[in-house]
This record gives sequence, structure tokens and C-alpha cells, in this order.
Amino acid sequence: MRARPVLILAAALTAAALAAAVAPAFDEGLRIPQVETSLVGRDVRVTAQLSPGLPPDALKRLASGLPTTVAWEMRLFVSRNKWWDGLRDERQYSITATYRPMSGDTTVERRLDGRLLETVVLPGREEAERVLATLPGLPAFTMGPQLVGKPLVVRVRCLHGTELTLGFVPTRAMTDWRRSPVFFWKGNGEAR
Repeated sequence: MRARPVLILAAALTAAALAAAVAPAFDEGLRIPQVETSLVGRDVRVTAQLSPGLPPDALKRLASGLPTTVAWEMRLFVSRNKWWDGLRDERQYSITATYRPMSGDTTVERRLDGRLLETVVLPGREEAERVLATLPGLPAFTMGPQLVGKPLVVRVRCLHGTELTLGFVPTRAMTDWRRSPVFFWKGNGEAR
């Protein structure tokens, strides 16, 4: 009979320790304040920024000279009021920066859906930090005739590293999804 309260106490202490290990992962406060979309011809350009910037573990990784990757996931939806939004397309834009301490510069690779877009060398680490935390006006989606006049919305989230859940399970560290304002494509390269 005496063993049962001891087991309950041990289980409660274990649960409290696991909760304390998980708590710092959710206190980061990284978010995407807003998502902006613009149309250039048939291309939807998406702009977003990570706030308040890169997390400390990504900054430490970049400063150490290890390749640091931030991935932006973008999804184009037809917006519906009374049902789930209909997914039309999704893309992933990833930026990998590697600081080279001997020369003091940083190599940055940009990829869209795994395909290399460009590789540039930036003069300092601070500029690389800014590039990693920003989704530039990237032409992410190409509009087709099936989307003319439909209410469209883009959702974006940022994958910025790994973290441990329950103290030992590795998971991807990411922001919540952020939604753009609803827009309509007229079919001739204009939005309303």
C-alpha cells in the first residue's frame, strides 16, 4: 500500500521536469508580423520578415562557421468563408549561410524547392543575419486562368532550426503560420 503514493510522487516529479524542459522552446517569441503579396504580370511575389530576428541558437551556429539554414514555407490558397481554404500550390525557399572567419565574409546560397537560385558572398555576418531573417519579394507562384476572380490568400511560416520536445525528441523549430490579406487576380496581371 505504501508504494502507490511513492509512484505517484515520482510520476509527478518526472512530469514537472519534462514540462520545465519543454517550456524554453515555446518562450522564444519568434513570429512573422505580416505577409505582403504583390502581383507582377502573372507572378505573385511574397514578402515577409522574422521578428525580432534570428533566434540565439541560429546566431551562435552562424558565428561558429557552421552552415545555417532558414526555410520559408509558402502556400497559396483559395480563401473560403464557410469551409477549409483550398490549397492550390506550395513552395519552399531556403537560405543557407556559412560564415568564413578567416576572410570575415559569408557565403549565402538561395534555393527554391531545392533548386539553386544563386550563391553570393556577403562582406559581413550582420548582412547574412538580415538575409536569413527576410523573405524578399520572391516570385513564388504563377497565376493561371483557373484562379481569375477567386479570393486568394498566401500563408507563410519560417523553419529556423531544431529543438528538443520532452527533453529528448528532436523537432523542427518554426513560427506559426501567418496569413496575407485576401486578394483577387483579374487575369491581366492586376489585383484588386
